[in-house]
Amino acid sequence: MKWSGFIFFIIIALIYIWNGKDVFSRKEWVSFFKKFLAVLIGAFILVVILVGLSKYLHLIDRESARALSVIIPASVMTMLISKLFVISLFALFRFIMRFHHRYNTSENYSKLSFIGNSYGARLSLFVKVIASFGCVIMFYGIWFGSTV
Repeated sequence: MKWSGFIFFIIIALIYIWNGKDVFSRKEWVSFFKKFLAVLIGAFILVVILVGLSKYLHLIDRESARALSVIIPASVMTMLISKLFVISLFALFRFIMRFHHRYNTSENYSKLSFIGNSYGARLSLFVKVIASFGCVIMFYGIWFGSTV
């Protein structure tokens, strides 16, 4: 069960991180934070369901229900936090470039813009690789290092 959950969440997280949408509008930021809230509410509902399954219907033992009620929400939050890392860095870079466009001389801005345009794709790839690697390490800790 641990290996299948580990591999399932890695695949879903990699698809989510690499889906190509890295710059969010205000509406998408609100939607993203609604996902965080939905995960917290879903975790509470999952605990109630798993406790009911383990206590009243005896379909799952108590230790497995406790482990699943911790591991699954932690895995979903890990996916969201990894995507938050990626989109936050893109938003920060966009904010810095907008600041330099408004308050810097055009000569300095053109130099910075050239650097951003020439290295932007490689930095984007680097950020997504780091987020993916961090996500895999966190999933390993969640699925195999948890003692719950």
